[in-house]
Amino acid sequence: MKNLAFLFMLALAGCQSSHLQIAFNESSLAQRASGVMIKDLGTGKVLFEQNANQYFMPASNVKLLTFLQANRILGSQIPAFKYRETKDTLFFWGTGDISNLHPTLKNTALRDYLAASSKVVVYGAPLKPLFPQGAGWAADDYNDYYSAEISDMPLYGNVVNFSADQKRWAIMPDIFSSVSKTGTTLEVRRNRLKNDFTLPELKTEKYGAQDVPFITSPEMTAFLLTDTLHKSVETMPLAVHPDARIFYAGKIDSLHKLMLHVSDNQVAEQLLVMIAAEKGWDPNEVMENLKKEPGNEFFKDIRWVDGSGLSRYNLFRPKDLIYILEALAKEVAPDRLHALLPEASKTGTLRNIQDLNEGVHIWAKSGSYGNTYDLSGYYVTKSGKTLAFSVMSNLGNSPVKEIKQSVVEFLKAIH
Repeated sequence: MKNLAFLFMLALAGCQSSHLQIAFNESSLAQRASGVMIKDLGTGKVLFEQNANQYFMPASNVKLLTFLQANRILGSQIPAFKYRETKDTLFFWGTGDISNLHPTLKNTALRDYLAASSKVVVYGAPLKPLFPQGAGWAADDYNDYYSAEISDMPLYGNVVNFSADQKRWAIMPDIFSSVSKTGTTLEVRRNRLKNDFTLPELKTEKYGAQDVPFITSPEMTAFLLTDTLHKSVETMPLAVHPDARIFYAGKIDSLHKLMLHVSDNQVAEQLLVMIAAEKGWDPNEVMENLKKEPGNEFFKDIRWVDGSGLSRYNLFRPKDLIYILEALAKEVAPDRLHALLPEASKTGTLRNIQDLNEGVHIWAKSGSYGNTYDLSGYYVTKSGKTLAFSVMSNLGNSPVKEIKQSVVEFLKAIH
């Protein structure tokens, strides 16, 4: 009887595989560079794979790996900054915390700590500057909010917010008002090489809002803090003192959720800087150091160059993303994992995915840019089975919306 049951299970698995192969062949996925892997996390059986060992550009699916590493190394609290006090001086260093004065996260721990001190306040700038952008980022994206610069001490998300109210501009932080002027542009444009901004002429009251990255530097950090605190903040290149302590403030899951739900690139990049600060590593070498961490042996088989997936240099296989998803399923409680990942037809970047099979739930991370759409996550069937899946589709000479639809249609073939 046991043999009959085993053969019956094999037959069912074979039917599923054949059904999915037909669905793949009949979809437009087969007309592009596409790879798929679907694995039953309960049995460990691979239900279907197509080009699962081929490399693709993962786009924001990279954030699943960033989350895995951050979850392993960072605690439940955000490392806001490092500090050391002497008799008359408060020294502080950045940890990469993106939440400091962030317009959404609104972490004021650094501001409050510095404001409460009566000592001379000195910002210790990195001896070795961070690379402000990731390798392989599109150079012409410098004006877009999702390409905000990477820094050791982000403030205000490293962006300037421009909004219009009754034909008048509101600028935050308002210190940038002095370097902003009206011109002939159709949107707010920053000078590529310096913090000068050109604003469109307001002809209606419906311009809306726009976030534009500003160029960071130790001097800009000290300047912004001086303006915010209304007292002098000095700066000098200074190595982190061995006795410096980390000040923790805010829940780390607030960063994870922002990174995964709305695919915030800046949060992803800064989480890597936070990992470096926690470990005492050079943030420019964080990925090289992560390769040496236990459980990361698979790094030798992938190309990982940034935390967000903006870079076209990243190369992952569907099988790599399944490995990451398996690790997350083991290391993160299901309720927490489901809360942090977007849910199809309900939340985040997947809220517009509709018409799923009845009784099915999908929690996943999407990734897209021109000609590319990838989706990797968890598929809970009507019967309660949890499957890990990764569908990667690159080089599609068609709108991303169409590629996304073909991925969703293929997933509906899973039963």
